Amino acid sequence: MDALSSKVGGSTLYLDRVRKIRRLMDEENIDIVMVTSEPNMLYFSGYSAISLERLITLLISRDEDKVSLIVPRLEEKRAEENCKLRDFELISYSDSENPIDILENIFSSKKQVRVGVEETIQFKYVYPLMSRLENINYSLVDGLLYSLRIVKDNEEAEILKKAAEINNRVLLEAIKSIREGITEKKLMMYIRNYALEIGADEVPFALVQSGANSALPHQEPTDRVILKGDTVVLDIGVRYQGYYSDLTRTVVCGSPSSKQIDIFNIVLNAQQNALNTVKEDVKAEDVDLAARRTIESSGYGEYFIHRTGHGIGLEVHEPPFIKTGNTGLLKSGMVFTIEPGIYLPGEFGVRIEDNIIVTREGYVNLAKLPKSMHIEDYEL
Repeated sequence: MDALSSKVGGSTLYLDRVRKIRRLMDEENIDIVMVTSEPNMLYFSGYSAISLERLITLLISRDEDKVSLIVPRLEEKRAEENCKLRDFELISYSDSENPIDILENIFSSKKQVRVGVEETIQFKYVYPLMSRLENINYSLVDGLLYSLRIVKDNEEAEILKKAAEINNRVLLEAIKSIREGITEKKLMMYIRNYALEIGADEVPFALVQSGANSALPHQEPTDRVILKGDTVVLDIGVRYQGYYSDLTRTVVCGSPSSKQIDIFNIVLNAQQNALNTVKEDVKAEDVDLAARRTIESSGYGEYFIHRTGHGIGLEVHEPPFIKTGNTGLLKSGMVFTIEPGIYLPGEFGVRIEDNIIVTREGYVNLAKLPKSMHIEDYEL
């Protein structure tokens, strides 16, 4: 086992985040938080990697001014270069070593240890320690971690704005590229390539849903050919410096019918009513209800089959969730989508999605595109 300790450098931003989680750990009597997910690893250290079958974890101790990053040997160099914490202990292990032994050595030094873990942690890293150590107890800490991440700081907001700027350009290009005869898959591939060319780090999804497929909210692109008169839903997600943008527009290839226009206008009014509700100290469910009641009053309530929105940041879906039953209050710096929709099975669907940042008096909308079914309206 190799160890590199007391690395100097990095940003006070990450140290502040570690200090904040330590205060919460003290309140909850948690000795060590074991961070294993990529988003939370990135949030607390600036470093992230997909662990696959090898353990990668950031250990944050409550009582010691110490953060340990445990990685497989092949990740050692990247971890050393990318971790932005000012002081941390880097521990690497070879493929012939068992990382559970490293954890056991750390945890066994305490008489009793309460370890905070994420709900996504693999059981193979939890059970062996339960079997070996009588002094260990586990506690889920997802709520604590999200309580820090749910309000974005200025640096995060700037990155989210940049991600949205890229996505605005991508979505505009996608709309302008719709034509009779192109398949959903071909348009999707063009969207992905264009997004990467103009600065996206990743394109986790580029949904192109035409005709009856547009009534299926999570339908992956198919070989279906887009036809004249088709409703086309474009739902595009891009990732930039670890943060996501998720935007949707609905247009028609050609001239929309009166029914398509009617449904579009109902969804547009629902979204605007939801947007008008947003400001600090409003309940999250009030935003959902503003959209839902608009659609219900128009007679299409049963065809609005999902929540009005979800938080967006280091994950494409994260708190706050804009849904009925969420009585949590909106706070300045929260970032989420507002995306009501109506889906008529076998016919077509309409969804309009923006990303907004909550302010004291309202919001900042990161979507800078028209809202129209007419493709020519997007000729900016």
